[in-house]
Amino acid sequence: MALTNGTNLTTLSDILKEYYLGPVAEQLNNEVLLLARLNSRSEDLVGKRAYVPLHTSRSAGIGARAEAAALPAAGNQDYDKAVYDLKYLYGRVQVTGPSMAKTKNEAGAFLQALKSELDGIRNDLQKDLARQVYGNGTAQIAQCGTTSADTTVVLNTAAGKEAIRKGQLYVGMLVDIGTVADVDTIAAGREITAVDFTNATIDISGAAVTTSSSHYITRAGSGVDGAATANGSRSSEVDGLQRLVSASATYVGEIDASANTWWDNKRVTSVGALALDDIQQGLNLVRLEGGTPTVMVTSMGVQRELYNLLEDQVRYVDPMSYNYAAGFKTLEYAGMPIISDIDAPYGNMYVLDESTIKVFSDQDWHFLDSDGQTLRQVSGYDAFEAIMTRYMNLGMTKRSNQCVLTGITVDGSADLGI
Repeated sequence: MALTNGTNLTTLSDILKEYYLGPVAEQLNNEVLLLARLNSRSEDLVGKRAYVPLHTSRSAGIGARAEAAALPAAGNQDYDKAVYDLKYLYGRVQVTGPSMAKTKNEAGAFLQALKSELDGIRNDLQKDLARQVYGNGTAQIAQCGTTSADTTVVLNTAAGKEAIRKGQLYVGMLVDIGTVADVDTIAAGREITAVDFTNATIDISGAAVTTSSSHYITRAGSGVDGAATANGSRSSEVDGLQRLVSASATYVGEIDASANTWWDNKRVTSVGALALDDIQQGLNLVRLEGGTPTVMVTSMGVQRELYNLLEDQVRYVDPMSYNYAAGFKTLEYAGMPIISDIDAPYGNMYVLDESTIKVFSDQDWHFLDSDGQTLRQVSGYDAFEAIMTRYMNLGMTKRSNQCVLTGITVDGSADLGI
């Protein structure tokens, strides 16, 4: 369809880039709190993988000796490398031919037809990226409970309530249900038609399903069949904080932390009611590994528990001095901010040295336009689309200087993020 007044798909593509790409990408990067604080690196990329050289041990060739005694045997430094695959993230919007026809005489009017879609996809990408950044790299959003031949799927109570409260499961979302070995063996591409926080359930379209605790909910198409392996292909989603600073030893960067303890993070487990001694223990574990803790990240509920511990001793910090997103103030302890984030895992507190956590990315969010067109016709349909993408992953240059406190209760019971 030809557009009048000199406006065509090419000029509209240029306008899309000029007026929308910068603001959308900037807001995405700044609104995902943890992502906004981390350094992005492209110099370690070779093709679509990031290679990080690691110094794993010191030389044994040193020692004190008596006069005329043999010198120490020569030793050597040991090295390894961590390898991270980039993950491919997308956001896709469409407008119909009729909507173009109604606004064909004015490029600005036509762009209004895309504005709500672009604003909406930015918000949706932000929310999903925040989930991934805090996730464990499996794409699992919630564990199922026992469902007996029904379209109302029962979720594990704690996991289901957390996912629903955070907005990670919502009406209109397409999900797969399956096992670790087969991510969509129970249901593939089903639409969520209702969510119930109180009962920790979701209703799905299509035929009734039967689930158990061995089944999980993932975003449709994002999961990968098979258990965790050294190559890190646990899903198509990024390796998030729960994998990088994990509650148990995991593969990270193709290195098995259970067999290479120098690559494992520190942890304070089964905390229960939070005490300042638990936090201090986490700080000390990081410092013993040569780390310099820069931030503690947790849920709003756990931050409130800490607030109650500190009571009148609480000091507020200037958010600008810590680049804290959205203008909120936060608590300070031991000279560093304790940030509560809506998407942070419940019941955990992360003591982080951010200098060794990296965002590997070949470029920022951008329109898919290798053919020179940002806006293109959908093949076989009277519709036009624009696709945003970013190739990225999170990784570590050192893990032993990170610590997680797990099993923290709020008001004596499970953390509900409030």
